[in-house]
Amino acid sequence: MLEQGPAAAAIAFVLGSDVDDGTVWDVLAATRALCPALVTGDRHVLGGPVPVPAADLRLLGVVLERGGEVVATAAGGAHGHPAAAVAALGSLRAGDIVVTPPLASVGEVRPGDVLVASVGRLGSVEATVG
Repeated sequence: MLEQGPAAAAIAFVLGSDVDDGTVWDVLAATRALCPALVTGDRHVLGGPVPVPAADLRLLGVVLERGGEVVATAAGGAHGHPAAAVAALGSLRAGDIVVTPPLASVGEVRPGDVLVASVGRLGSVEATVG
């Protein structure tokens, strides 16, 4: 369940091996799976994990819906390569789950709002604001 406040769609990286001060390519090589994610405040809801697609993550379409209405769209590379934000964190360990900065966002969400984040080939995730 998500909390009230600004909400965003993002991508979560599930690491399968360690990354020590790596590059975008090191992060992609170490990633076991990716998940679509919804974020409000410090709460995250992740969709099902999928293998890293053989597509450029910067080109993935991102759609954020509230109550069945599209409220924001973006491309996965709206702020550069999504894996660059993960690489910038420095040393990461296998099993870490790292959520990118927001890709598509909406202002205040309220209790009862139903949000859906769809991220290209990664699928979608749905959550209700509590």
